[in-house]
Amino acid sequence: MKKSFFTIGLSMATAAILSAAPAFAEWPDKPVRLVISFAPGGGMDQSVLPLKPLLDEKLGQPVLFDYRAGAGGRIGFEQVYMNGADGYVIGALSEPHFSNSTVFDTPRYAIDDMVPVGMFSSDVPIWFVHKDSPYQTLEDLIEAARETPGEITVATGSFTGEQYLSLAILEEQAGVTFRAVNVGGGGPVMTNVLGGHMDAGVIRPASILGIKDEVRGLAVLGAERNSNFPDVPTFDEQLSDDIRIPHLSSSRGFMVHRSFAENNPEGFARLETAVYEAVHSEAYADALERMGLELTWVPSDEAAEAIRATAASMEQYRELVEAAAER
Repeated sequence: MKKSFFTIGLSMATAAILSAAPAFAEWPDKPVRLVISFAPGGGMDQSVLPLKPLLDEKLGQPVLFDYRAGAGGRIGFEQVYMNGADGYVIGALSEPHFSNSTVFDTPRYAIDDMVPVGMFSSDVPIWFVHKDSPYQTLEDLIEAARETPGEITVATGSFTGEQYLSLAILEEQAGVTFRAVNVGGGGPVMTNVLGGHMDAGVIRPASILGIKDEVRGLAVLGAERNSNFPDVPTFDEQLSDDIRIPHLSSSRGFMVHRSFAENNPEGFARLETAVYEAVHSEAYADALERMGLELTWVPSDEAAEAIRATAASMEQYRELVEAAAER
């Protein structure tokens, strides 16, 4: 059967339109905005700032830092979700803050709306006080909270991260009550403790490495002591057998909107390669050493699985965290 002139004309018109359509621009062809969901000077900022000149060079475009602190990271994560479909707004990934924001809050995004580019460093919480504090040990702090319920102040960077979870779980298991204060990031945690505004703080060991002589570590929430504070015992070493706090850790990396990863796989691959090469560079190795951290690279697929696993495990603490936050 012969094709009609209409069919032939339509086919020719379609071919003409397709041939005239502009090619998909190579990503990135303009600056990329990196949303950091925490205040400047905190642990996340310290981890990603040394990567900026490396990523600028490898991507061929400047990476512009945009600090959007608040709500345990949710405000910044939502910026990536609302504006990152084309890949020009990416996010600094902080775990378990990201997964916890979907467990303990109701953000605009779901956990699978974001795709991790990779995670490259991890750390565990440390409880610390000013060097002149009357509390010499973790048991001293717990006993003070037992004697004066709700009076011992503990600064945390958010109400959903692993640092606050260590406090909420300790309260439940030890039968004590602290007065937890969300000061909005690692930087304010340090300044509040150093300034004597808070009795204690919970933070990453690497974050207080620079003020090591001004503080006293009370306990590290890990299976082993931290190499930066080898004299600080773990929770397990100090607490009785009937009190066991899970070994909670935090990880840092990058993430993008799922639409960018799926619709522009070449761009996503370029970003992933740039991040991988940047974090494995000699320059960043030197930066990690200065920060007291080690490279712990987790590629995209494995990072996504870890995030989903964290969210699932944190469901068991939902009621505990919600009750403590309301108090």
